[in-house]
Amino acid sequence: MSLKTHKRTVTDTDIINFANLTWDHFYAHTDITSLDGSIFKKRTAHGYFILAAAAGLFVYPNKGPVAANYGLEECRFLRPIYHNDTVYVRLTCKQKVDRDVASAEHPSGIVKWFVEVFDTNDELVAVATILTMVQKKQEVFVEMTDKKIAECINKLIENSKPKWGMLTPQHLLEHLEQGYKIMSGKIQDFEIATPSTILDKVHNSLYNYDKFPKGTQFPTMKKDALEDLMHPDFETAKAKFFEAREQYNTFFKENPEAILKNMVFGELNKYES
Repeated sequence: MSLKTHKRTVTDTDIINFANLTWDHFYAHTDITSLDGSIFKKRTAHGYFILAAAAGLFVYPNKGPVAANYGLEECRFLRPIYHNDTVYVRLTCKQKVDRDVASAEHPSGIVKWFVEVFDTNDELVAVATILTMVQKKQEVFVEMTDKKIAECINKLIENSKPKWGMLTPQHLLEHLEQGYKIMSGKIQDFEIATPSTILDKVHNSLYNYDKFPKGTQFPTMKKDALEDLMHPDFETAKAKFFEAREQYNTFFKENPEAILKNMVFGELNKYES
């Protein structure tokens, strides 16, 4: 399947501005008095301007799954484009390639696009294979907005049975409350428990879609036993959880660039926390 873009007319000003921006003042672009005896008939657009203009015709501007331009594999300029010529692009998905990621970025792959640039007479002007880095679609996580969190917590009842781990509903709320206090800077008087030799790997696991290992032991919790409860009852624990959540939201609204310690994952920013 291919996509055809809208059209763009290349102007004298486009060519001159591109020459000044790139310092590419090749005579065909800047000195029309020197064209006699050359292959060019009029002021000619830079090949790389045509490629850049093609990208401008097909790149979607909003933030989305496309993470970055990953480069070119091949490119050919087949005929000149002169000032006042009009071009359009046909874009075809050529190949999708997996990409191994072990750093602090979301899983992604490489999509290879076959790009064909045409003039208004439908003559082929240029071809290229452009590579884009695209985040992989994930269906594992639900975006935990305030609304979604309230919806989930309000479904929780005092005698709900755990499906993962051993925490009771109240223990879960109190554990999450402590997490929000850590993430809002109220609790920071602790050492990072994860050994420095594997801390980067553990931190970067926040960016993949692997399930958290069942049975993982939190560093400060009792082994195979429940902690003493902090609050007198389930409803109080729920209220304290929402209070801690609100304090977390307020903290990062006032300190959007804050970096705070997490006992397991090391230093985290707001997005990671």
